[in-house]
Amino acid sequence: MKILWILALASSLWAAGHTCGTMQALENQAQGKKAKPLAALVPASCAIDDYYDSVYTRKTSHFQIFYTLNGPHAAKKAFIDTLAVQLEKSWSFHVEKNRMLPPLGMDSSVHYLKPVQAGLYPVEVLEINLARNPRALYGNSAFCEDCFAVTTFKGRNEWQKSELLIDNDFLVVDLNNLEYDFLNVNGKTCSYWVSSKEITNPDRNYSYVKEWDKAIRVTVVHELYHAIQVRYLNPYEHLNFWFEASATGMEELGAPDINDYFRYIPSFLYSAGKPMDIASTQYGASLFFLYLQNHVDPSFDKSLWEAFSKKPDKTFRQQLSQLLEARKDSPQDRFHDFAEKLALSGSRANAVDSSLWISKDQPRWDNAPYQTVSEKFLPDSTIFAYNYYVGGFPDVSNYSGKSSAILFKKGHAYFRPVSSLSSIDSIRIDSFQADSLVWVFSRTENPSPLPNSSTPKSLRAYPTPWRHGSLCFSPLPTSKEFIEIRNRRGDLVLREKYDSETLCLEEGFIKSKMVPGVYRYRAGSSGKTKDIIIIY
Repeated sequence: MKILWILALASSLWAAGHTCGTMQALENQAQGKKAKPLAALVPASCAIDDYYDSVYTRKTSHFQIFYTLNGPHAAKKAFIDTLAVQLEKSWSFHVEKNRMLPPLGMDSSVHYLKPVQAGLYPVEVLEINLARNPRALYGNSAFCEDCFAVTTFKGRNEWQKSELLIDNDFLVVDLNNLEYDFLNVNGKTCSYWVSSKEITNPDRNYSYVKEWDKAIRVTVVHELYHAIQVRYLNPYEHLNFWFEASATGMEELGAPDINDYFRYIPSFLYSAGKPMDIASTQYGASLFFLYLQNHVDPSFDKSLWEAFSKKPDKTFRQQLSQLLEARKDSPQDRFHDFAEKLALSGSRANAVDSSLWISKDQPRWDNAPYQTVSEKFLPDSTIFAYNYYVGGFPDVSNYSGKSSAILFKKGHAYFRPVSSLSSIDSIRIDSFQADSLVWVFSRTENPSPLPNSSTPKSLRAYPTPWRHGSLCFSPLPTSKEFIEIRNRRGDLVLREKYDSETLCLEEGFIKSKMVPGVYRYRAGSSGKTKDIIIIY
């Protein structure tokens, strides 16, 4: 089930999309959230049974579908036919192809209260916001805002048993413009909210009301995976972000042409610098799922859920590290590789070969935002986070984690690892010949410090000859306090203090002090000088 959110960041607005009510309900229950104060949040004025009459059933090899043909819960025959086909395809995809444990169904349906044939998994088609016992379903909210479907569980003692509730028309209630309709039932008038708002596909912008077959495909793949996840891990006791991240990633594998996950990418990209496993980015973290799928192992998610089953108290980070290390792989290297590839989302993806993409859709994603920084900056040090910087050069003397640079030149991207503290200078020199430079930083649970390898003993200026951009001097001795530049006659042109190994002078400052020609520089006021040529 998915929910419509509007997320604002600075002056940008985007639809973060309909999100999954399955995990939202569990989160509400875990946090003890109370019902919303609006009295109208109980949309039906009569008993639940008054809103439907005859209940029909459709059986397939693995499912039993319950539906009605009249009233607000009414479903069309074509809808049920398509749902039956897609349920079986999703079963085949999850259970037979990916060899996951099959979902375990309840013995009786939640809404229509019908017995379920032994061995079949129950699916009910209904108007989601007229469901029976809504507070039990939606975590004491009594209302499932903008929901398409819900995978509901039997309870804390039988959490592996579940059922899929799917909306009958993929229209949702517009809370900003409530509409009502009425039924006459045995001489009484029963009112209810009318679902009138459409949700559109974020990739092609078509309405899911009109293209309901596509909504069925993507929703069934997602929700059925929730029913499978709880075969491995108790969501009441061990709820984590990977429930949604992996279910959303599975949408792309099971229904790759729909791309509903596009709606979550902007908010995920703008969460750089925050731990990836926080709840606010759980849907967008499907990009990490796709990375693991396409660059580590197609069965990696199966391994993760099996690991959760064996050791449910371990966190996602711990499970991830343990699985990678068992493969002789480095969690720190893998996480940084993901960060580097994500830095080239959107139009920048074409700067590298498609084999480096996280997903074949990567050129159509939003561009990852880069943080503009000053000449010298301290990189972020948040655990299980990554960050991108442009416009400056990092101080990594006390940084633990992974770092690299991406140099863009004539439409191509080139990766340069920061293998030691001294490699920063080499990258800076190369950057003068590039169109732009992006620094990539990432940290995992136990980050390693950058090696402090020996730096060149000889002071040098770069680039030389200087034509534009910054003019830098490195490595500067700690025994001195300033660098001085003199003209060929020996006249002092400038003297600049420094407090680190490298000093960079801005282009405007250089042009204000020096005309084109040959100059000599040194650290301090004594010792041998070296030549540098200024050309502009």
